[in-house]
Amino acid sequence: MAKQRPPSVPRWKKAVPDLGAQRELRLDALYRVAAAAFRRNGYHGTSLVDIAQELGVSKPTLYHYVANKQDLLFQCHLVAAEQAIAAICDDPALSGLERVRRTIANYIEAIIGEESASVVILEEKSLGPEQLETVIAQRDIFDGRIQSLIEAGLADGSIAPCDAKLALFSALGAANWVTKWYRPNGPLGVGEIAEGVSELVCSGLRAPGADVSTP
Repeated sequence: MAKQRPPSVPRWKKAVPDLGAQRELRLDALYRVAAAAFRRNGYHGTSLVDIAQELGVSKPTLYHYVANKQDLLFQCHLVAAEQAIAAICDDPALSGLERVRRTIANYIEAIIGEESASVVILEEKSLGPEQLETVIAQRDIFDGRIQSLIEAGLADGSIAPCDAKLALFSALGAANWVTKWYRPNGPLGVGEIAEGVSELVCSGLRAPGADVSTP
């Protein structure tokens, strides 16, 4: 009688990530550490050796994940763009202003939180022409989505009459500037800063007497 084989069981009960998942985790760590270093020291003030040392690996190890430092910067921009777009609040049950407020708060958490890959304050000339074109296209999508929320607020009366594009640039200017002064060991946490700045931004947009919670 043939001996029956035991049923197939996933290795380690899937408690240990497979190779693909391990690579994704390492990429996430690489982008977070690199983006933080770029924000802190600037692109030209940061080397792959610095990033490798912070990750506890050798510089040659990084070449398994990125082609060079410029490629790493580009990948950080792409991940940051995904994080920014994911921050947009599109809940139709909310007023335009409230959607803007929540989007700005979410966005600030995305650019200064522990998972951030944001390099918003970095000089863009460090990217190649095609890379820059891609990054600008992603930024235009994000900007356009927020401008649409502002226009929705103008339409439903929750936002006072204003130029939507000027309001967009002002709101993002305030949000992006947080990366310049935020310190993880400061008196305010990420959530407090995100809510505080978003409320300050939207207080200047709020229409007098408007019920801003719903359209």
